[in-house]
Amino acid sequence: MTLLPKEHGAYGQLTLPLASALIVAGLSTAGLMLTTSAVATFIAHEPASILLGLRGARASRDLRRTAIRWLACSATVAVVAAFIAGLTMSHDVRWSIAVPAIPAALLGVAIVRGREKSWYGEVAAAFAFAGVAVPVTMAAGASLRSAAAVAVPFVLLFVTSTLAVRAVILRVRGGGDRQAAASTRRSTFVAAGAGAMGLIWLSAAEVLPPATIAAAAPGLLTALVIAARPPLPSRLRQIGWTLVAVSVLTAVIVVVLV
Repeated sequence: MTLLPKEHGAYGQLTLPLASALIVAGLSTAGLMLTTSAVATFIAHEPASILLGLRGARASRDLRRTAIRWLACSATVAVVAAFIAGLTMSHDVRWSIAVPAIPAALLGVAIVRGREKSWYGEVAAAFAFAGVAVPVTMAAGASLRSAAAVAVPFVLLFVTSTLAVRAVILRVRGGGDRQAAASTRRSTFVAAGAGAMGLIWLSAAEVLPPATIAAAAPGLLTALVIAARPPLPSRLRQIGWTLVAVSVLTAVIVVVLV
């Protein structure tokens, strides 16, 4: 029996920033090891959730042994691969591992507390998924500027789209919470606006290449449309596929222009 993660949208959040980073910066031993560690950590999520009881008492009872094996194997691969990456990458860029590690640690705390689906748990996941592109890119010898140009569009896409979709769900979950939904919509507008203004300023200051604006634009616009005109919850599947398409478009723009 396989215990692969059930959050299918997360597969795109994991693979697209990693693939973009590997294509933009090129392959390196450290980059491949970091990629392996990220994938193994992702795979560890489902068995860890089962062992923590987040999948229900029956799953904890029936799948305990399988979950322990899966967690032990995936955690071992993640730690060993991260250790090899640290040994093989230049010492002056090892700090970049902290970029995805810090939000990943915060996500881990949220999971243990049963708050993975809270706004801060999902935002931490968004930062961790997108942030892994930074050490992977820099491990291949690319500059921090190039690494940020790969990661930032995905950060903005994942964070703003997460907030926008939460606003849709909050309108109906448990009978609906209009106040929470409205607050989350406002947060989406603020995050998208601040992100756009920050990109323009950083590009003007030559901290980021202008292409970063083009790469981030589809994600920001999509999140704003979802927040401004929330679709019916019955269309969440369509929203999910739309966000997958926008993520692919973001990756293509990053690869072509950055």
